[in-house]
Amino acid sequence: MTDIALIGSRTFLFEKLFQELGASYQFIQAGILGSPFLPQYKMIMIPTGFANPQYSEILPALRRMRSKIADFVSRGGVLTVFGPMVTYHEYEWLPLRLKYFCELGQKKVVRSQHECSCLLCTSTPECDGYLLPGEGFEAVVRDEKNRAVLVAAKFGEGLIVATTVHEFPAARYINWALSKAKPAKI
Repeated sequence: MTDIALIGSRTFLFEKLFQELGASYQFIQAGILGSPFLPQYKMIMIPTGFANPQYSEILPALRRMRSKIADFVSRGGVLTVFGPMVTYHEYEWLPLRLKYFCELGQKKVVRSQHECSCLLCTSTPECDGYLLPGEGFEAVVRDEKNRAVLVAAKFGEGLIVATTVHEFPAARYINWALSKAKPAKI
């Protein structure tokens, strides 16, 4: 088993963070997503820009893997997904409805009591937009206009966390997510 699957088209600085935490990780490109030879993971992390062809080529694979993503979360995995970096995006590849609107800038935020709010290191993060959560999602962090910038939803035994925060997640969040997650296949 590997702790974290980092899904994207090229390497990211997340790897340094994972190493500092002692978390095992595997970088997965779109072409091998869904391979039966991949191990179980506790968390899947999808970095910023996943829907923008300038940054990533994984969106078609995410769409193709919709049912496997739902199965991963329902069996206890934690899915953490950052902003798509396009003007507008509907997360049709998630098992719950969620919409994204791009709006770059620093936001003054208010957190709820949800444990995953520890993803943020600051009360004024850089964000690449805001989210319109559908049924099942809870707005965990809101901007000064009362729009969601971090949402969470229980799905089966697992959790979906989506954010527009354009910064690295706090080490505390990664440790928290790994402690809550159960190993599952994607």
